[in-house]
Amino acid sequence: MSDRAFNAVLNDVDSFSYNQCVLLLARLTQTLQNWTSKDENEDLFYSKSNIAHLERGVKALNEGKGVEHELIEVD
Repeated sequence: MSDRAFNAVLNDVDSFSYNQCVLLLARLTQTLQNWTSKDENEDLFYSKSNIAHLERGVKALNEGKGVEHELIEVD
């Protein structure tokens, strides 16, 4: 998440009532607990889709189709 997007979220949250903040915190806590417990058992680097992506990249490099570029920043 970019700094701009994060600041926009903070501005939205700043106008929340106390009850809305409590509800948001409860939902975030539940979501994060589910998310981390799921990820503990699965290493996403070795997922089928990522391995297929890496294999396509290796094939392209082996065929001379690789293109060198500068680091791409993602927001």
